[in-house]
Amino acid sequence: MKGFWTCGPFKEMEDRRENMAYRMEQMEIFLKVIEEDKNNQEIIASGSFDEKMIASLIQLDIDKRMAILLGVPDGNEKTNDEISRETLLELIRKRPEN
Repeated sequence: MKGFWTCGPFKEMEDRRENMAYRMEQMEIFLKVIEEDKNNQEIIASGSFDEKMIASLIQLDIDKRMAILLGVPDGNEKTNDEISRETLLELIRKRPEN
């Protein structure tokens, strides 16, 4: 019965509950990324040469995921938006006619 309430205090309560569930899930993912970062930093500090090389490559992915979760711009947003816009326009043009 999701979305039953359209206005009023019950709708506000359901919206707050959904928002809280989303934030809890987001925090859980963020904590996992932080734990992964901690483990990766330990490997960089005390691993063999090959392990350090692989960990440094993994660190790039960890940093990118953390930036996405924190909402830090990476400088490619405009490019990504243009690619998304082009893809949507292409899908609209190729849409089968009803």
